[in-house]
Amino acid sequence: MDARNGPGEAGPGWQFPLDLVPADREPLTERQAARWVWFFLALGIAARTVRFLLRFPLWEDEAFLSANLLDRGYAALMGPLDYDQVCPLGFLWVQLSLVQLLGFHELSLRLFSYLGGLGGLFLFRYVAGRFLKGSPLVVAMAIFAVAYPGVRYAAEAKPYGPDLFFSLALSAMAVAWWRRPAQRRWLWGIAALTPVAVGISFTSVFVAGGISLFAAWLLWKRRDRGGWVPWVVFNAALVGSFALLFVLSASNQSQATLQWMQDYWQEGFPPLTQPLKLVKWLAVTHSGDLLAYPFGGRRGGSTLTLICCVAGVVAICRRRQVSLLGFLLAPLGLTLVAAALHRYPYGQMVKFQIYLAPAFCLLAGAGAATLVLNAFGRFRPLVFLLGVLALFAVGTMARDFWFPSKSAWVMRSRDFARWFWVTAQFDGEVACLKTDLGLCFAPNDYQRGLSSMYRCNQRIYCPRIARGDPPQWDRVSEKWPLRCVEYRSMWRPYNQAAHDRWLAGMQKRYTLVGRERFLFAREDRKGRPPQEPDCLEVYKFVPISGPGGPS
Repeated sequence: MDARNGPGEAGPGWQFPLDLVPADREPLTERQAARWVWFFLALGIAARTVRFLLRFPLWEDEAFLSANLLDRGYAALMGPLDYDQVCPLGFLWVQLSLVQLLGFHELSLRLFSYLGGLGGLFLFRYVAGRFLKGSPLVVAMAIFAVAYPGVRYAAEAKPYGPDLFFSLALSAMAVAWWRRPAQRRWLWGIAALTPVAVGISFTSVFVAGGISLFAAWLLWKRRDRGGWVPWVVFNAALVGSFALLFVLSASNQSQATLQWMQDYWQEGFPPLTQPLKLVKWLAVTHSGDLLAYPFGGRRGGSTLTLICCVAGVVAICRRRQVSLLGFLLAPLGLTLVAAALHRYPYGQMVKFQIYLAPAFCLLAGAGAATLVLNAFGRFRPLVFLLGVLALFAVGTMARDFWFPSKSAWVMRSRDFARWFWVTAQFDGEVACLKTDLGLCFAPNDYQRGLSSMYRCNQRIYCPRIARGDPPQWDRVSEKWPLRCVEYRSMWRPYNQAAHDRWLAGMQKRYTLVGRERFLFAREDRKGRPPQEPDCLEVYKFVPISGPGGPS
C-alpha cells in the first residue's frame, strides 16, 4: 500500500459516503443537502453561543471543580483536589491559565468548553460527511447540532465538552488516514495529538484505544508494513501519556475518591454474574441517558433514539460496511469492558459517555432518515422531521432566555452574592474569615459541600476580592464599621472553642454591635428544605478607640 493518492482522491477500498437511501426516494439534491447541513451547523453555533453568553450561574458541579483554581498554582493542582474532585491535569492547567489571563468568572471558566463545542460542530461535519450523504447526513448533522448534551456541556466549566471535542479530533484524523492510507502523516498526527488529548480528557483513552484496534485491523488486512511504525509510536504515546498522567495527578486525586466513585457508579456496572439482570440492564441502559440525543432520559426516555440507531446499524450492514460499525463502536466496546472491571461507568449519565455522541448521532441520523424515507418516500415527512429538530433548538434557546440557570437554588445563591458583596462595600469594610484572615473553624466546610459556590461567587461578585486587594483596615471607624463574614455548615464538626477565642480577641479592639445570619437552604428532590442548612454569619464591629486591623 505505497501508492500515492492525490489530495482529493480516496485510497483503494474506500466506499464512502454510503447510498443509504435509494436514488428514487432521496428528496434532496446535493446542493439542497449542503444548505440544510450548514443551516443546522449555524443553529448549533447559535444555541451554544446563547447559552454561553447568558452566563448561567455556576452550579454545584462546576463550583466543586472551579473552587480548586482560587488559591492554587499549577504544581498544587497535581495533588488531591478539594470537594472530592477528579479531573485531568491538562484541563485544570488550561482553566487556571484562562483564569489568570482573563479573570475568574463564568465566561473565562467556560471559554475552553465553548470553543471546543464550536470546533466539534465543524469536526462532526467533516466526519459525518465522509460516511453519509443526502438526507442521512442532514439528519445526523441536525441531531448532533441541536442535541441538548452538546449544547449544555459546551457551556459548563467541566471537562465533558473537551471530551467530545477530542473524540472528534482523533476520529477526524483517523478518518483522513483511512481514506488515504498511504498518507501516514495522519497516523503520526494521531500519535502526536494523543498525549494532549489524554492529558485534557480522560475518556480520550477509550477513543484512542478504539482507533488503535481499528487501525491494527486495517494494517493487517492491507499488509501495510510501513504503517506499523507510526501505529507502535501511537500506542506508546497512548500508554505513556496515561501512565504519566496517573503518576502526576490522577493517583493523588483517586486515593480519597475511588471507593466513593465506584459506589456512585454502581448503576453503570453490568451484572455479569446474573444473566437475567444483565439483559434488563442492557435494555434499560441503552434506552436511557446513554442515548439522549437529541433528547432523552432515564426509564426509556431515549427509546426513540435507540430505535433509530438500530435502524442505522441495519442500514449500514445491508451495505456490507461492517468496518464502519467497527470504527464507530470500538470505543463503546472498550467502555463496556471498563465497566465490567468496575473502572468506569457504562451509561448512567449522558455526560459520562458524551465522547460517544458522534457515533450515536451518526447512527441515529442514518436510521431516522432511512425509516422516514423508506416508509413515506416523500419530501414533506423529511422536512417535518428537520423542522421538529430545528424547533427543539429554538425551544432550548428560549428556555435558556426564560430561565438562565441550572436550578432555582443556584440562581438564589448567585443573586445573594450579587446583592451582598456589591452592596456591603458601600456600608463599611467587609472581610471574609477564610479568604482575608485565613481562619477556618471547620476545615471540612472548605473541602466538601456547598462552600464551593460561596467561594466562587465571592470571587466573582466581590469587587475587592476580584481585584485581589486586601481590606482597608485603616478605614474602619464608628461610621465605617467592619463586617467579618464566616461561612459554615450547621451539621459538620465545628471548633467552637477556637471561634470563641477569635471573637474574644476581636473584642479587645472592637465592639461587637451586630450579628446576622443568612441561611443557604437547598431543597431536596421533593422540595423540602434541609433541617440543618449552611449559613453565612456576619459580625459587625466598630473600633473601641482609633482605627486598626483585627488582632
